[in-house]
Amino acid sequence: MNGNLDKKIERLKAGWAIWLFPAFAILITAWLFWDYYNQRGPEIKIFFDDASAIQPEKTRLRFRGVTIGVVKNTTISPDGKHVIAHALLQRDARHFAVEGSKFWLVMPKVNFQGVSGLETLFEGTYIAVQPGPAGGPHRNLFQGLTGGDSSEALDDAIPFYLETPNVGSVSPGDRITFRGMVVGSVTKLNLSKTSQTIIVQINIQKKFLKLIRTNSVFWRKVAVQAKFGLFNSELKIGSLDSILHGGIDLFTPDNPGEIAKGHSVFTLHDAPPKGSEKWNPKLEYSASP
Repeated sequence: MNGNLDKKIERLKAGWAIWLFPAFAILITAWLFWDYYNQRGPEIKIFFDDASAIQPEKTRLRFRGVTIGVVKNTTISPDGKHVIAHALLQRDARHFAVEGSKFWLVMPKVNFQGVSGLETLFEGTYIAVQPGPAGGPHRNLFQGLTGGDSSEALDDAIPFYLETPNVGSVSPGDRITFRGMVVGSVTKLNLSKTSQTIIVQINIQKKFLKLIRTNSVFWRKVAVQAKFGLFNSELKIGSLDSILHGGIDLFTPDNPGEIAKGHSVFTLHDAPPKGSEKWNPKLEYSASP
């Protein structure tokens, strides 16, 4: 009798032992799920014109070199005009999901003015982030920018628009220069509503806004200018950077107009206006501290 009881007890112990390991596995899995969701921050959607450089689960969101989130997947917007990067922020980065935050796709660029985004050659393209005002209203939809580097992403900038019949060699990431100094960059190219012209969106850094006047002139950087005549010929060669990289020059004639408002539209010329080399207006700007 005691032998049968002992056998039953042993079978019960064996049964409990069999179920003990699955129970521990379930507990550990539950804890891992809880820890994962506890560390999750808000999910946000960033709209880009192109997502060829974005890789789900690899493209990171960074602020001052620190990873604060990751792109989980990409989809096409309902209107088919944009790509949506679905990103998950870390819990301690939830304050980035506010109105006014900026997101900028950082890619490598090499020209004779230097190398930018070099770290992306080894670590891959990433999205630089600039936080909006502290305590701002929560937001989960953002318009992303493309073609800059991490330093440009952290500079406050105001958009303007240039209209041209043909885009030529202009492309996102090209620099806007004033007297050879970089004051902004090209961020986007779009067809006009009538499809008769190209609209080039540019961003000008806030500290240089006073340089943009109502009568300012924009033109493509000219790498080589040639003028041939029967008795006299002229050949002008621009800088190596203008030959290899292009870009847009900005200048204002003498007797400058009022400071232009953001989102103003200008004409993009193919060449500098005649006599522009003599322009020398006095324009004050907000120097950085």
